[in-house]
Amino acid sequence: MSVWKSRFMLPAALLMVMGSASLGGLEKAGAEGIFDDVDAGLFSIGGRGTYFDPKDGDGQWFGGAQVRVHPIRFLAVEGSVDYRRNDFGDTRVHSYPVQGSLMIYPLGLKRLSPFILGGGGWYYTTVTGPGNFDDTQHRFGGHVGGGLQVFINKHFSADASYRHIWLEKVQSKDVSLVDKKFDDTGHMITVGLNFHF
Repeated sequence: MSVWKSRFMLPAALLMVMGSASLGGLEKAGAEGIFDDVDAGLFSIGGRGTYFDPKDGDGQWFGGAQVRVHPIRFLAVEGSVDYRRNDFGDTRVHSYPVQGSLMIYPLGLKRLSPFILGGGGWYYTTVTGPGNFDDTQHRFGGHVGGGLQVFINKHFSADASYRHIWLEKVQSKDVSLVDKKFDDTGHMITVGLNFHF
């Protein structure tokens, strides 16, 4: 089994367990079946685990938070903030991604709701490297992806998403103090729990 398959299996299995465990709460969500409409409210807020795997670094799990506005049944606007740290050789990078995403629910808000998403982000980044290199960088990048949201009851949902992220490169120095750029473009997986109101 490939590394990506094994890393994606945990969030997918978690969603499956949460979805099947929540079948007893169908009536509380206003739905009788997994593809019946649900009332999710206008706003949701939640925490999430974030796995990011940059092209020139190693993938790791970190944390973050997300806020969503659901103006209509087929659309949501998400704002999120995460933290991540990556090491590129002797260079250490701390990033605080602030992302905005447009989420489209092709089937509307159902008990089990697949979605597609796209958006952009601002990445507040601090970089330390060889030769006392210390810099703050403001990078921007776009992302696209998709995921699945499971409504546990009227006030709670769980979701998992995949995003491919294109980012400006991280600038640093190598051990010989020559300018160096690291490719921070990569794959992002999130697993979240949301409160709806």
